[in-house]
Amino acid sequence: MHYAAKVILKGTLSMAAICALWLAGDIFAQDIAEEAAREHLRGSNREQVGPTMWRNRPHDTAYDEWFAANKNRMPTFEGLMIQDARTEPLSYWEDMGVDGLYIKMADYQITDGWILEIPPHGKTKMRRHMFEAGMYFFGGPGYISIQQEGRRPQRIDFQYRTLFSIPLNVSYQIFNTSDEPVRLVVVTSFPFILNATHNLEFVFDNPFEFRDRYDADENYATVSEHPRVNHTTTNVVPDALEFELDEYDHRGKDTTNMHWWMSGNTMIDLHVSEMPSGTYKKAHRHSSDAFILLLSGNGYSLTWPEGRYEDRMRVDWNEGTIFVPPIFWYHQHLNPGKGSARYLAINAPHLISDLGLRFKDQLEPDLPQIIEEWESELAKQAAAD
Repeated sequence: MHYAAKVILKGTLSMAAICALWLAGDIFAQDIAEEAAREHLRGSNREQVGPTMWRNRPHDTAYDEWFAANKNRMPTFEGLMIQDARTEPLSYWEDMGVDGLYIKMADYQITDGWILEIPPHGKTKMRRHMFEAGMYFFGGPGYISIQQEGRRPQRIDFQYRTLFSIPLNVSYQIFNTSDEPVRLVVVTSFPFILNATHNLEFVFDNPFEFRDRYDADENYATVSEHPRVNHTTTNVVPDALEFELDEYDHRGKDTTNMHWWMSGNTMIDLHVSEMPSGTYKKAHRHSSDAFILLLSGNGYSLTWPEGRYEDRMRVDWNEGTIFVPPIFWYHQHLNPGKGSARYLAINAPHLISDLGLRFKDQLEPDLPQIIEEWESELAKQAAAD
């Protein structure tokens, strides 16, 4: 090719490249502007949960719509903490047939909670539903009657500190045989099921029987196996405070822990952890809801969003305190008091793992601010002694 033609062709290609780059740059700038507009529209629905990670807060879900439509026909609580479930004011709840409180914590979309109070020699209404429910009793004695269609009812006795999980979609009714009111805290997977199905009839009027989970076997209430460390397969925990736990130093020196696989649960997980006097759990976070109920002791918990420890929330707790950390927030439990402290946690790690969405992280090492506050609390306790 003639030299002059080569120069002209080269120049032509250079101009084409320049035009392409200019056009790409204009499109890129337009994309940035459009994304900025979308971010503006999303507004407060965006939350930073890691150095380079954000999430969209849930809103206008099937569960949100149900709650908005029903909150005026039942006593409700919305927040992060109830100081004492044993004394929290309740009102009559028609669906349950007793005084109670519906608990909507944080922006949780997997689990919710109830507090119920059964009067002396009283009972709840019969219930049946396609979500799991774990319950802890403050008071007793009494019993839960459970029954599958066409089978004889079975009696599950409870006392103070009993933990039980209703077999999925089995009819049940709770009876108080004592001369004093009985309170119980219940955590369920109703929000998840409703969000997954968008159908209340499926949730509350479904005839399907999970015979692989419950078959009315006469030994149902006494099953107890310990297949591996920190895990027990059982259907009833007679006393969650006295149940022997296994070591769990991963989350804190000298602390102990036990997970219970109950009634064939696949959605909610129930476990307790105990901290001896003068110990604490390491700060950690995860991508699943977590209702925390204090069973004993006096201490405090901290929770804060990613990179914002200065915005932490402190919860001073005692027996009966219910507390939840928002999704992806760090949380830490600390016991500077004299005696051991044990808490029950009900969350959904297996469900989240099965969906491929399980995220967990433990803070190492402890933040200096945490240590400073901890040592100050220990000094206060020493001075009080």
